[in-house]
Amino acid sequence: MSQLKYANGGTFSVKQWGYYLEDRWQVTDNVLLSLGLRNENFENYNADNVLYVEQKDQWAPRLGLSWDVLGDSSFKLFANAGRYHLAMPNNVALRGAAGSLYTNEYFAFTGIDPVSGEPTGITPLGDGPYSTNREYGQAPDPASVAAKGLESHYQDEIVVGFENTIGDTFTYGARYVYRRLQSAIDDMCDYRPAYNWAIDNGYSEEVADNLGNALANCRLFNPGEANTFQLDDGTGTLVEVALSKEQLGFPELKRNYQGLDMFIERPFDGTWFGRIDYTLSKNYGNAEGQVKSDIGQTDVSQTQDWDHPELMENANGYLPNDRRHYIKAFGAYQITDEWRVSATASLASGRPKNCMGYYPDTPENEEFNALYAYGGPYYFYCNNQPTPRGSAGRLPWSKNLDVGVAYRPEFAGSRLEFGVDIFNVFNSQTEQNRIEYGENGGPGVPYNQAGRVVSYTLPRYARFSIRWDL
Repeated sequence: MSQLKYANGGTFSVKQWGYYLEDRWQVTDNVLLSLGLRNENFENYNADNVLYVEQKDQWAPRLGLSWDVLGDSSFKLFANAGRYHLAMPNNVALRGAAGSLYTNEYFAFTGIDPVSGEPTGITPLGDGPYSTNREYGQAPDPASVAAKGLESHYQDEIVVGFENTIGDTFTYGARYVYRRLQSAIDDMCDYRPAYNWAIDNGYSEEVADNLGNALANCRLFNPGEANTFQLDDGTGTLVEVALSKEQLGFPELKRNYQGLDMFIERPFDGTWFGRIDYTLSKNYGNAEGQVKSDIGQTDVSQTQDWDHPELMENANGYLPNDRRHYIKAFGAYQITDEWRVSATASLASGRPKNCMGYYPDTPENEEFNALYAYGGPYYFYCNNQPTPRGSAGRLPWSKNLDVGVAYRPEFAGSRLEFGVDIFNVFNSQTEQNRIEYGENGGPGVPYNQAGRVVSYTLPRYARFSIRWDL
């Protein structure tokens, strides 16, 4: 039997501010150029209101171009490019900058009390409570929480497209979207890089061990690049440990999104309108974002990804939110001045599946498995074989139809509206998430719950509403 203890808390704050400059230049009668520049600043404070992460002067250029090809607004070509930063939320401070307790303790027992059902003859196993990430309730020095000069989470985006009209009735268009993740924040919890750095730089075995343990306590960093940490040498003194990308041992950060969006629309003419959208997309890489949704991990910027280099082996692949095809059609019909009906239908291809297991139990991996590996099926291996991310097939397509009816009585001046909406009319129950662990108990040991569905699309439900327009 085991006992899990988890406790943390506090009052944390994030300060954000920025400014944006923009100018629009009518290059010709038909060409409009938009130039923008944004500067953003983020500050994260721990429970003692002490700054532990700061990102200053993050410049984000924006460029837009629009060409009215025929000069009558019927055919437009456009392009946009820009950089977008994302602040690190308060959630990170709970386990990263505060005194967090997260331990497991294991016990043997000799029997079960027939009345209470409680175990009897309990004997502790091992050396007491154990924390994989060394979270024993101690609050870290704010200066040691994150790598020096930590960059924020940001991506670059390019959009190119067009819109055109068909007579006076329909509009259609398409756009290509490319997004590339340039920097991310996560935590790493690996003893080896700091220990090896200390030995290589002439520090004693004791100091090297203390620096290794400090880094193993999980520190925020920018994955896939060089980072400089400030780590406690065991005496309360912080040592600046500069580690190259090669010394850290992680692969390059990667997340590339490409999408082709197409639409055709019939604008509202007083009687009806309709629109159909189709998106063909691909989302590929080894970093989903700030969470890890394929195993339901919601610790923002503190997922198990990047904790050890071994966790990122075979991590390149189609990411959890990669839905290759998405179709949406919606419209409304004005039956009378008072009555309106509407409907929305959507189709989405299933996201990729994984088969995750234990790190291979081979002689060359013996030291890692004995000293550092997480004791669970968290690696992109099954049955001691590589199983790259997203290589275990796809979940089924999701299909949905919503309908609604609205009534705006004339006696209220059309300001009052009664509405009824029915969502998922056909009560389609499509699986959305499965257990993706293929092993349990050790390498090569099949998990009897593998593939079990853990969530479905929402069942049919209705919403009644009353609305008053001021």
